[in-house]
Amino acid sequence: MLRLVASAALGVVIGALIVALLGNPDTGMPIFGIALTVFILAITITRLASGLSASFPSAAAVHEARDARRLGRARIDSVRQTGTFINEQPVCDIDVTVVALTGDAWATTIRTIVPLIELPAYQSGVERDVAILLEGGPEVAFVDGELSPAEIERIVIPTRTEVEVRSIPPGTRIDKGRRRGPLIGIGRRGRPLRLAVFAVVAALAAGAVLLPFREGLGLTVDAWSEGRWSVDMRRPDTLLSAERSLEEAIGHDRVVSITVIADAVIVNAPVRAGAIETDEWTYRGGRVSHDGPASSQPQLAEEQFSWSDVALDRIWPAIENASAQSGLPTDGGSVFIHRTTDTDLDSPTFNRSVEAPEISFGLRDDYRDQSFRLDATGTDLRAMG
Repeated sequence: MLRLVASAALGVVIGALIVALLGNPDTGMPIFGIALTVFILAITITRLASGLSASFPSAAAVHEARDARRLGRARIDSVRQTGTFINEQPVCDIDVTVVALTGDAWATTIRTIVPLIELPAYQSGVERDVAILLEGGPEVAFVDGELSPAEIERIVIPTRTEVEVRSIPPGTRIDKGRRRGPLIGIGRRGRPLRLAVFAVVAALAAGAVLLPFREGLGLTVDAWSEGRWSVDMRRPDTLLSAERSLEEAIGHDRVVSITVIADAVIVNAPVRAGAIETDEWTYRGGRVSHDGPASSQPQLAEEQFSWSDVALDRIWPAIENASAQSGLPTDGGSVFIHRTTDTDLDSPTFNRSVEAPEISFGLRDDYRDQSFRLDATGTDLRAMG
């Protein structure tokens, strides 16, 4: 079960990383951090459990073996530390040779905690009573004092090389008289099927994280197909996607301003069509976020305009044209769209942004910058100062 959890967590890690790379780090990175922690914990606990589960039999399993007189004598052949400590006590692999009261004999290796104060009881050559948890072993548990002196005297433990080595299946435990393993086995047998199951679980988990960001993923794939590493929101197709998503989220097509940067579109839009109160909305990575009241509030409803009032598809060609004219790169240039100011001194809306919408943007390199303006139809490109 823990391995399935680890697979799902790995899928979430991958999905969250993709979400962050798509332009949503505020969402992706917290998910990434939580999922990575879960993945590491699940893997660590799985590794510990797979090595220790067979060596920590339940009290019920030991009691059952005692009642059934499945007992024997074991000689400790060698002890090796694994490098793992639990409660500051070393976890060790102990090679033992076992002889049951029935005469059956075998060699095996158990992994268990060796308390430091009990080290003399785990020295090579020491013989101890054991409970045999299943008929024929190989699982055993040390239970000193169970055999009588006569039983101990008649048991002769052979050398390790004279008996069959019986390995304890990894990740198993004894429960109610049966050997039980994990939900999905961990041996070599069936490994391709297990890997396929883990891959499917990881893919489903990644898909669940990416599902709300599928639009941004599609835009990124389109950008890659065009030879670009990332989405550029100033291009016609991506800007159109942003417009559709923002209109749907806001509930109408009226805006006070539109700001377009390489990875996002930010708009100030009235809380409802015709209202003066204005909120800020952001489209980034295929998702729309509502950022609350805009920092700058309009004075008049006439400062609003419609998306359709602006030739959005002409913005990118104008940027390319301005780049060719100025010799400045297109990278990083931001676009701002809003109504121009009424300059008629006799007008009741003097000095208010109620005139035709205008598009402005800037280009720069390490040594100079240049501003440009474009009318709403996208046909009159002018370099400014």
